[in-house]
Amino acid sequence: MKNISALILCILSSLMFTSCKPALKVTEETDKIDPPVQVTMQSNPIPTMEPYVFKTSEPGMVTIHGWLLVMDPTVMLPDPNDGIFLVPLSNTGEGISTIPSFDVGDVPQADVDERTGEFVFINVQPGQYGVVVLTMGDAQVPARVHKDGSLAIIQVKESDQDNTIELEYLQLP
Repeated sequence: MKNISALILCILSSLMFTSCKPALKVTEETDKIDPPVQVTMQSNPIPTMEPYVFKTSEPGMVTIHGWLLVMDPTVMLPDPNDGIFLVPLSNTGEGISTIPSFDVGDVPQADVDERTGEFVFINVQPGQYGVVVLTMGDAQVPARVHKDGSLAIIQVKESDQDNTIELEYLQLP
């Protein structure tokens, strides 16, 4: 231990008594730096994600946008093939307690950025819809509104044409 302390003391002492000379010399006549300094900018060492480009709706149609939060990935994960669907509901005026099952291909499917959970439905027509997530186990699970846990039910009106309905955050389960 004494040898290490002595070595550290010796190194610090030599650094204190070493003469420093300027790294650059500025000439008085030209006010130029000698030797010339070349500055190179390094790119950001943190990789950035390329932005995901979503498709857009046709004129006169509606876009629905949101994010899906998976609350417990050990219990339930969405199907990796963009497993978020928009299921049409009957407009009976009664409260919605269940969302009917569907066949993939028969209902609108969201375009999903799998990295972030952001999703977009395009070319949606007026009507009432429920958002349903197809899981890796092929279960059809209704998405819920993150703020209050209610079913994610969307009413698309004629006046929504050429606009985007923002759902914000939905959750599974």
